Amino acid sequence: MHRYSNNARRRLLAAATVAAAAAGTPWRTSLAQHVVRLLVGFPPGGAIDVTARVYAEAMRGVGTFVVENRAGAAGNIAATALAQSRPDASTVMLAPLNVYCISTALYRSLSFEPARDFAPVGIVATFPWVLAVHPDVPVRSVQEFIAWARARPEQSLCGMAAVGSEGHLMAFGFSRSERCPVTFVPYKGGAPMAQDLMAGHIPAVFDPIVNLAPAHKAGKVRILAVTSAERSALLPEVPTFAELGYSSAVGETWIGASVRQGVPASAVRDLSTALLAAGRIAAVHDKLAAIGLAARTQGPEAMAAVSASDTRRYAGLVRESGLKLD
Repeated sequence: MHRYSNNARRRLLAAATVAAAAAGTPWRTSLAQHVVRLLVGFPPGGAIDVTARVYAEAMRGVGTFVVENRAGAAGNIAATALAQSRPDASTVMLAPLNVYCISTALYRSLSFEPARDFAPVGIVATFPWVLAVHPDVPVRSVQEFIAWARARPEQSLCGMAAVGSEGHLMAFGFSRSERCPVTFVPYKGGAPMAQDLMAGHIPAVFDPIVNLAPAHKAGKVRILAVTSAERSALLPEVPTFAELGYSSAVGETWIGASVRQGVPASAVRDLSTALLAAGRIAAVHDKLAAIGLAARTQGPEAMAAVSASDTRRYAGLVRESGLKLD
Protein backbone atom coordinates (compact mmCIF):
# COMPACT_ATOMS: atom_id res chain seq x y z
CA MET A 1 0.00 0.00 0.00
CA HIS A 2 1.31 3.42 -0.94
CA ARG A 3 2.41 5.46 2.06
CA TYR A 4 1.59 9.12 1.94
CA SER A 5 4.37 11.60 2.60
CA ASN A 6 4.63 13.56 5.82
CA ASN A 7 3.67 16.65 3.85
CA ALA A 8 0.47 14.96 2.65
CA ARG A 9 -0.41 13.96 6.21
CA ARG A 10 0.23 17.49 7.44
CA ARG A 11 -1.99 18.92 4.69
CA LEU A 12 -4.79 16.50 5.62
CA LEU A 13 -4.54 17.34 9.31
CA ALA A 14 -4.38 21.07 8.60
CA ALA A 15 -7.43 20.99 6.34
CA ALA A 16 -9.41 18.95 8.83
CA THR A 17 -8.37 21.17 11.74
CA VAL A 18 -9.49 24.33 9.93
CA ALA A 19 -12.83 22.81 8.95
CA ALA A 20 -13.49 21.54 12.46
CA ALA A 21 -12.56 24.86 14.03
CA ALA A 22 -14.96 26.65 11.72
CA ALA A 23 -17.73 24.34 12.88
CA GLY A 24 -16.85 24.86 16.52
CA THR A 25 -15.78 21.23 16.91
CA PRO A 26 -12.78 20.13 19.02
CA TRP A 27 -10.87 18.26 16.28
CA ARG A 28 -9.53 14.76 17.02
CA THR A 29 -11.41 14.47 20.32
CA SER A 30 -13.40 11.44 19.20
CA LEU A 31 -10.90 10.01 16.72
CA ALA A 32 -7.51 10.05 18.37
CA GLN A 33 -8.44 8.37 21.63
CA HIS A 34 -9.35 4.96 20.23
CA VAL A 35 -9.04 2.66 17.22
CA VAL A 36 -11.84 3.05 14.68
CA ARG A 37 -13.08 -0.17 13.06
CA LEU A 38 -13.94 0.36 9.40
CA LEU A 39 -16.45 -2.39 8.58
CA VAL A 40 -16.53 -3.68 5.00
CA GLY A 41 -19.19 -6.20 4.02
CA PHE A 42 -17.21 -7.66 1.12
CA PRO A 43 -14.02 -9.73 0.68
CA PRO A 44 -10.54 -8.20 0.49
CA GLY A 45 -9.47 -6.98 -2.93
CA GLY A 46 -12.86 -5.78 -4.19
CA ALA A 47 -13.85 -2.21 -4.95
CA ILE A 48 -15.39 -1.53 -1.53
CA ASP A 49 -12.42 -3.04 0.31
CA VAL A 50 -9.88 -1.11 -1.78
CA THR A 51 -11.80 2.13 -1.17
CA ALA A 52 -11.80 1.51 2.58
CA ARG A 53 -8.07 0.83 2.66
CA VAL A 54 -7.23 3.89 0.56
CA TYR A 55 -9.21 6.12 2.93
CA ALA A 56 -7.87 4.40 6.05
CA GLU A 57 -4.33 5.07 4.86
CA ALA A 58 -5.12 8.68 4.00
CA MET A 59 -6.55 9.31 7.47
CA ARG A 60 -3.61 7.85 9.41
CA GLY A 61 -2.56 11.34 10.46
CA VAL A 62 -5.80 12.00 12.34
CA GLY A 63 -6.65 8.63 13.85
CA THR A 64 -6.18 4.87 13.66
CA PHE A 65 -8.57 3.28 11.16
CA VAL A 66 -8.49 -0.52 10.84
CA VAL A 67 -10.39 -2.23 8.01
CA GLU A 68 -12.42 -5.22 9.19
CA ASN A 69 -13.97 -7.44 6.50
CA ARG A 70 -17.36 -8.92 7.45
CA ALA A 71 -18.15 -10.40 4.04
CA GLY A 72 -21.45 -11.99 3.07
CA ALA A 73 -25.13 -11.45 2.28
CA ALA A 74 -24.45 -8.55 -0.11
CA GLY A 75 -23.04 -6.44 2.71
CA ASN A 76 -25.82 -7.16 5.19
CA ILE A 77 -23.56 -9.00 7.65
CA ALA A 78 -21.46 -5.88 8.14
CA ALA A 79 -24.61 -3.77 8.38
CA THR A 80 -25.95 -6.05 11.11
CA ALA A 81 -22.65 -5.69 12.99
CA LEU A 82 -22.93 -1.90 12.79
CA ALA A 83 -26.53 -1.95 14.02
CA GLN A 84 -25.40 -4.01 17.02
CA SER A 85 -22.33 -1.90 17.79
CA ARG A 86 -21.99 0.67 20.56
CA PRO A 87 -23.28 4.15 19.64
CA ASP A 88 -19.86 5.78 19.63
CA ALA A 89 -17.23 6.70 17.06
CA SER A 90 -15.33 3.42 17.29
CA THR A 91 -17.25 1.59 14.53
CA VAL A 92 -17.84 2.92 11.02
CA MET A 93 -19.28 1.06 8.03
CA LEU A 94 -18.25 1.70 4.45
CA ALA A 95 -20.93 0.23 2.20
CA PRO A 96 -22.40 0.62 -1.28
CA LEU A 97 -25.82 1.93 -2.22
CA ASN A 98 -27.57 -1.45 -2.08
CA VAL A 99 -27.05 -1.83 1.67
CA TYR A 100 -28.60 1.57 2.38
CA CYS A 101 -31.33 1.72 -0.27
CA ILE A 102 -32.26 -1.74 -1.59
CA SER A 103 -31.91 -4.35 1.15
CA THR A 104 -35.05 -3.40 3.07
CA ALA A 105 -37.20 -3.79 -0.05
CA LEU A 106 -35.42 -6.88 -1.33
CA TYR A 107 -35.01 -9.10 1.74
CA ARG A 108 -37.93 -10.60 3.62
CA SER A 109 -36.25 -10.26 6.99
CA LEU A 110 -33.41 -8.05 8.14
CA SER A 111 -32.04 -7.30 11.57
CA PHE A 112 -31.45 -3.64 10.69
CA GLU A 113 -33.28 -0.70 9.18
CA PRO A 114 -30.91 1.84 7.61
CA ALA A 115 -33.05 4.93 8.24
CA ARG A 116 -33.58 3.89 11.86
CA ASP A 117 -30.23 2.36 12.80
CA PHE A 118 -27.59 4.28 10.83
CA ALA A 119 -26.41 7.89 10.87
CA PRO A 120 -24.84 9.06 7.58
CA VAL A 121 -21.26 10.34 7.64
CA GLY A 122 -20.65 10.95 3.94
CA ILE A 123 -20.29 9.59 0.40
CA VAL A 124 -16.66 8.86 -0.45
CA ALA A 125 -16.66 7.26 -3.93
CA THR A 126 -18.80 6.25 -6.90
CA PHE A 127 -18.54 3.86 -9.83
CA PRO A 128 -20.76 3.14 -12.86
CA TRP A 129 -22.03 -0.06 -14.42
CA VAL A 130 -21.69 -1.16 -18.03
CA LEU A 131 -23.46 -3.28 -20.62
CA ALA A 132 -20.92 -5.57 -22.26
CA VAL A 133 -21.18 -8.29 -24.91
CA HIS A 134 -18.95 -11.03 -26.24
CA PRO A 135 -17.03 -9.86 -29.35
CA ASP A 136 -18.85 -12.45 -31.50
CA VAL A 137 -22.24 -10.88 -30.76
CA PRO A 138 -22.89 -8.82 -33.93
CA VAL A 139 -23.64 -5.51 -32.21
CA ARG A 140 -21.57 -2.38 -31.66
CA SER A 141 -24.10 -0.08 -30.03
CA VAL A 142 -26.93 -0.17 -27.52
CA GLN A 143 -29.43 0.41 -30.32
CA GLU A 144 -28.09 -2.61 -32.20
CA PHE A 145 -28.18 -4.69 -29.01
CA ILE A 146 -31.86 -3.86 -28.50
CA ALA A 147 -32.65 -4.86 -32.09
CA TRP A 148 -30.62 -8.07 -31.70
CA ALA A 149 -32.43 -9.00 -28.47
CA ARG A 150 -35.84 -8.35 -29.98
CA ALA A 151 -35.01 -10.56 -32.96
CA ARG A 152 -33.57 -13.37 -30.79
CA PRO A 153 -35.30 -13.25 -27.39
CA GLU A 154 -34.37 -16.88 -26.71
CA GLN A 155 -30.66 -16.02 -27.08
CA SER A 156 -30.62 -12.69 -25.26
CA LEU A 157 -29.24 -13.82 -21.93
CA CYS A 158 -27.68 -11.24 -19.61
CA GLY A 159 -25.42 -12.29 -16.76
CA MET A 160 -25.84 -10.70 -13.35
CA ALA A 161 -23.27 -11.24 -10.60
CA ALA A 162 -25.38 -9.77 -7.80
CA VAL A 163 -29.10 -10.48 -7.87
CA GLY A 164 -31.06 -7.47 -6.68
CA SER A 165 -28.11 -5.10 -6.99
CA GLU A 166 -28.57 -1.60 -8.34
CA GLY A 167 -26.99 -2.84 -11.58
CA HIS A 168 -29.54 -5.63 -11.85
CA LEU A 169 -32.40 -3.24 -11.17
CA MET A 170 -31.09 -0.64 -13.61
CA ALA A 171 -30.77 -3.34 -16.28
CA PHE A 172 -34.31 -4.53 -15.48
CA GLY A 173 -35.66 -0.97 -15.78
CA PHE A 174 -33.80 -0.51 -19.06
CA SER A 175 -35.16 -3.77 -20.52
CA ARG A 176 -38.71 -2.83 -19.54
CA SER A 177 -38.47 0.75 -20.78
CA GLU A 178 -36.88 -0.14 -24.12
CA ARG A 179 -38.86 -3.36 -24.69
CA CYS A 180 -35.56 -5.21 -24.79
CA PRO A 181 -36.37 -8.84 -23.92
CA VAL A 182 -33.45 -10.15 -21.88
CA THR A 183 -33.36 -13.06 -19.49
CA PHE A 184 -31.18 -12.39 -16.44
CA VAL A 185 -28.83 -15.22 -15.50
CA PRO A 186 -27.56 -15.12 -11.89
CA TYR A 187 -23.94 -15.88 -11.05
CA LYS A 188 -22.12 -16.34 -7.77
CA GLY A 189 -19.76 -13.43 -8.27
CA GLY A 190 -18.33 -11.32 -11.05
CA ALA A 191 -15.28 -13.47 -11.77
CA PRO A 192 -17.09 -16.61 -13.03
CA MET A 193 -19.52 -14.42 -14.96
CA ALA A 194 -16.69 -12.56 -16.70
CA GLN A 195 -15.04 -15.88 -17.56
CA ASP A 196 -18.26 -17.14 -19.15
CA LEU A 197 -18.65 -13.89 -21.11
CA MET A 198 -15.09 -14.03 -22.43
CA ALA A 199 -15.53 -17.72 -23.31
CA GLY A 200 -18.72 -16.97 -25.23
CA HIS A 201 -20.94 -19.04 -22.94
CA ILE A 202 -23.17 -16.02 -22.35
CA PRO A 203 -23.70 -13.18 -24.83
CA ALA A 204 -24.04 -10.19 -22.50
CA VAL A 205 -23.59 -9.00 -18.92
CA PHE A 206 -24.35 -5.94 -16.84
CA ASP A 207 -21.50 -5.38 -14.40
CA PRO A 208 -19.43 -2.65 -12.70
CA ILE A 209 -16.91 -0.98 -14.98
CA VAL A 210 -14.15 -1.87 -12.51
CA ASN A 211 -14.60 -5.57 -13.34
CA LEU A 212 -14.70 -5.42 -17.14
CA ALA A 213 -12.49 -2.51 -18.21
CA PRO A 214 -9.30 -4.63 -18.50
CA ALA A 215 -11.08 -7.26 -20.63
CA HIS A 216 -12.54 -4.52 -22.85
CA LYS A 217 -9.11 -2.99 -23.40
CA ALA A 218 -7.75 -6.43 -24.28
CA GLY A 219 -10.52 -7.00 -26.84
CA LYS A 220 -11.99 -9.92 -24.90
CA VAL A 221 -15.35 -8.21 -24.34
CA ARG A 222 -17.04 -5.19 -25.93
CA ILE A 223 -18.52 -2.57 -23.61
CA LEU A 224 -21.41 -0.75 -25.29
CA ALA A 225 -22.33 1.93 -22.75
CA VAL A 226 -21.71 3.14 -19.21
CA THR A 227 -24.37 4.22 -16.69
CA SER A 228 -22.67 7.33 -15.31
CA ALA A 229 -23.86 10.81 -16.25
CA GLU A 230 -20.49 11.53 -17.87
CA ARG A 231 -18.05 9.27 -19.66
CA SER A 232 -15.61 7.36 -17.49
CA ALA A 233 -11.98 8.46 -17.49
CA LEU A 234 -11.14 4.75 -17.45
CA LEU A 235 -12.83 4.20 -20.84
CA PRO A 236 -13.40 7.64 -22.38
CA GLU A 237 -14.27 6.15 -25.77
CA VAL A 238 -17.38 4.40 -24.39
CA PRO A 239 -20.59 6.47 -24.56
CA THR A 240 -23.00 6.88 -21.66
CA PHE A 241 -26.56 5.59 -21.69
CA ALA A 242 -27.61 9.18 -21.00
CA GLU A 243 -26.01 10.63 -24.13
CA LEU A 244 -27.60 7.82 -26.15
CA GLY A 245 -31.03 8.75 -24.80
CA TYR A 246 -31.62 5.80 -22.44
CA SER A 247 -32.44 7.52 -19.15
CA SER A 248 -33.69 4.31 -17.51
CA ALA A 249 -30.11 3.02 -17.31
CA VAL A 250 -28.55 6.07 -15.71
CA GLY A 251 -27.04 5.88 -12.24
CA GLU A 252 -23.95 5.00 -10.26
CA THR A 253 -23.16 2.95 -7.22
CA TRP A 254 -22.07 5.25 -4.42
CA ILE A 255 -20.07 4.15 -1.42
CA GLY A 256 -21.05 5.79 1.83
CA ALA A 257 -19.78 5.81 5.40
CA SER A 258 -22.13 5.58 8.35
CA VAL A 259 -22.15 5.03 12.09
CA ARG A 260 -24.78 3.68 14.41
CA GLN A 261 -27.63 6.06 15.15
CA GLY A 262 -27.05 7.75 18.49
CA VAL A 263 -23.39 8.61 17.97
CA PRO A 264 -22.85 12.18 19.23
CA ALA A 265 -23.12 14.81 16.52
CA SER A 266 -19.62 16.09 17.30
CA ALA A 267 -18.14 12.65 16.58
CA VAL A 268 -20.05 12.41 13.30
CA ARG A 269 -18.70 15.84 12.32
CA ASP A 270 -15.15 14.74 13.17
CA LEU A 271 -15.46 11.62 11.03
CA SER A 272 -17.07 13.51 8.16
CA THR A 273 -14.36 16.16 8.26
CA ALA A 274 -11.64 13.50 8.10
CA LEU A 275 -13.31 11.68 5.20
CA LEU A 276 -13.95 14.82 3.16
CA ALA A 277 -10.38 16.02 3.70
CA ALA A 278 -9.00 12.63 2.63
CA GLY A 279 -11.18 12.66 -0.47
CA ARG A 280 -9.45 15.85 -1.63
CA ILE A 281 -5.96 14.32 -1.60
CA ALA A 282 -4.61 13.78 -5.10
CA ALA A 283 -3.22 10.34 -4.23
CA VAL A 284 -6.69 9.19 -3.11
CA HIS A 285 -8.16 10.34 -6.43
CA ASP A 286 -5.41 8.59 -8.37
CA LYS A 287 -5.64 5.28 -6.52
CA LEU A 288 -9.41 5.11 -6.92
CA ALA A 289 -9.34 6.26 -10.55
CA ALA A 290 -6.90 3.45 -11.36
CA ILE A 291 -9.65 0.91 -10.66
CA GLY A 292 -12.51 2.94 -12.16
CA LEU A 293 -13.82 4.73 -9.07
CA ALA A 294 -14.21 8.46 -8.52
CA ALA A 295 -13.51 10.01 -5.13
CA ARG A 296 -16.40 12.05 -3.71
CA THR A 297 -16.70 14.54 -0.85
CA GLN A 298 -20.38 14.68 0.07
CA GLY A 299 -21.27 15.12 3.72
CA PRO A 300 -24.01 13.69 5.96
CA GLU A 301 -26.84 15.89 4.67
CA ALA A 302 -26.08 15.10 1.03
CA MET A 303 -25.80 11.38 1.79
CA ALA A 304 -29.16 11.43 3.59
CA ALA A 305 -30.84 13.14 0.63
CA VAL A 306 -29.33 10.77 -1.94
CA SER A 307 -30.24 7.76 0.21
CA ALA A 308 -33.87 8.85 0.42
CA SER A 309 -34.09 9.42 -3.35
CA ASP A 310 -32.42 6.14 -4.29
CA THR A 311 -34.49 4.19 -1.76
CA ARG A 312 -37.64 5.38 -3.54
CA ARG A 313 -36.24 4.59 -6.98
CA TYR A 314 -34.97 1.10 -6.27
CA ALA A 315 -37.84 0.06 -4.00
CA GLY A 316 -40.12 0.75 -6.95
CA LEU A 317 -37.98 -1.37 -9.26
CA VAL A 318 -37.88 -4.20 -6.70
CA ARG A 319 -41.70 -4.18 -6.61
CA GLU A 320 -41.95 -4.17 -10.41
CA SER A 321 -39.46 -7.02 -10.75
CA GLY A 322 -41.15 -9.16 -8.11
CA LEU A 323 -37.76 -9.98 -6.57
CA LYS A 324 -37.73 -11.17 -2.98
CA LEU A 325 -34.85 -12.84 -1.16
CA ASP A 326 -34.61 -14.59 2.20
